[in-house]
Amino acid sequence: MPRLDLYRDQELFITVKVQDAELLIGRSEDCTIQLPDERVSRIHAAIRFDGGRHVLEDRSRNGTRVNHELVKERKTLDGGDRIYISKYVAIYQPDGAPATNLAREQTRSV
Repeated sequence: MPRLDLYRDQELFITVKVQDAELLIGRSEDCTIQLPDERVSRIHAAIRFDGGRHVLEDRSRNGTRVNHELVKERKTLDGGDRIYISKYVAIYQPDGAPATNLAREQTRSV
């Protein structure tokens, strides 16, 4: 079963299994993953199972990025995809994949 590894300040702080039920990300208490940050919408994004794949839907005003590309409506997730919401990074990982050490990665200039 795939999972989301969530990072804040390059440190892994939570791992959540992604099941077939809708997973909500935001600052609301109703969200599966709560991110306490004013720049995060109450319901910022949703991940749901559709057509045999997990799909991310942006539901925010500030936008959600997957691999640095702004999600317009929905984006099918692949293993290793990075979801950027405010200062948080969530990595969609296939089952059994090791967690990424973001602190060891070098920042690249664009």
